[in-house]
Amino acid sequence: MAITTAISQAELERLAAAAYEGLPYRICLALNGATGLTVNSSVAAWDGEELSGNGYARIEGFIGNGSWDPTDLRFEMPQISAEFQASGGTLTYDTVYTVIDDGYEETLHSIIVETPSVTLVDGASIIYRITLATDD
Repeated sequence: MAITTAISQAELERLAAAAYEGLPYRICLALNGATGLTVNSSVAAWDGEELSGNGYARIEGFIGNGSWDPTDLRFEMPQISAEFQASGGTLTYDTVYTVIDDGYEETLHSIIVETPSVTLVDGASIIYRITLATDD
């Protein structure tokens, strides 16, 4: 006997809308190094390692309405494009972290860990594309 469970496209859309649509986000760079922070560390801990100076600016915005991706069979929110640029010096980091604020608290959504660390020299920039999605 086999049992199969499937989640409908409409339910995935409902979940994504409830979880993300219209909420503020921020994308930040941090030099985690030897601090040992993980994806389960607090937002406050990550914010303590956030870069500053040399043109660094966190990326902030609001999550838009999503759509069904028939190729990946998931409901995706609009891709977030986060461009960081060094100005007046270098930026060295090893983690990109995404925070979502649901109006009650800020939650660490995800981290991207760069190994080895990335160093942006004065005038250099880099773009990260972040996709928020729900699937089964």
